[in-house]
Amino acid sequence: MKQIIKIARESRIPLIGVLPFGIIDRNTSLLQIRPNTSCNLKCLFCSTSANDQMHPVNYEIEHSYLLDWIKELIDYKETNIEANLDSCGEILIYKELLDLVKGLKKLNVEKISMQTNGLLLTESLIDELEKAGLDKINLSIHTLDQELANQLAGTPYNLKHLLKIINLIKKSKIELWITPVYIPSYENEMISLIKFAKENKLQIAIQKYETYKYSRKMKVKEQTFYNFYKKLTEWEKEFNIKLKYGTNDFNIKKTKKLPLVFKKGEKIQAKVILHGWYKNQMMATSKNRIITILNCNKEINSLINITILDTKNSIYIGK
Repeated sequence: MKQIIKIARESRIPLIGVLPFGIIDRNTSLLQIRPNTSCNLKCLFCSTSANDQMHPVNYEIEHSYLLDWIKELIDYKETNIEANLDSCGEILIYKELLDLVKGLKKLNVEKISMQTNGLLLTESLIDELEKAGLDKINLSIHTLDQELANQLAGTPYNLKHLLKIINLIKKSKIELWITPVYIPSYENEMISLIKFAKENKLQIAIQKYETYKYSRKMKVKEQTFYNFYKKLTEWEKEFNIKLKYGTNDFNIKKTKKLPLVFKKGEKIQAKVILHGWYKNQMMATSKNRIITILNCNKEINSLINITILDTKNSIYIGK
């Protein structure tokens, strides 16, 4: 079983600076909250290659410590915030999810949303999440065909259960969107899901299939954004349904920018504190931020000299 690194308040590990866990602030009113990285699926198109051997460890953050950092960032922004419970894996694996939602509610965030594949939801958990204050679920469902669902998920996939869960969420006060990934050459799956959304009076936001350096890649040609939006426009006209969305549709606004503590190209000294999420990576800390160090296998607590390679959205990468 893969090692889970638990990050508690006592560790004093910064929760801003890396992609796999913590808080990601893209200078908007939506904060990505990532308390864990574990996943129950191995989707063939996963952008983070979750639940894979290329990840030597997983992470899990103590909810109260995460809330401390979230509060500090909300206070800094001085505006209404949507807390989007996100994960490089599956958020429902996080054991302190209900406590985290309840804590966010006490912070008076404007909206609490959640990204999930939904397979671990139950009727009682939906009820508990509703009572805790969850406002919205973005549900990842990519096909209505059982055989293809098993194939895309890389593991047995309980589609019948998920369809039952969709009906249960519809009966709750939680807003439900389905958010399939449009994989080129799987056009019929999107058409089926569009029709399913219309028949069930669901909102649907189709995501573009994209590949990254460490993502799992299918044997399909990635679309250009032009062709992706062209296809969405065609489907909007054909099915009389809205499919193209922007930040204004979700009331996401630009906010006060979090100051960068490092500059690109800057040479600094940092202390190694964690194994990285990918092999041959470590994580180090300096100036109350955490930095991903590429091509590094130094021991924990080592002091190392690094060069900052990237600082976008306060995500720090060095070598």
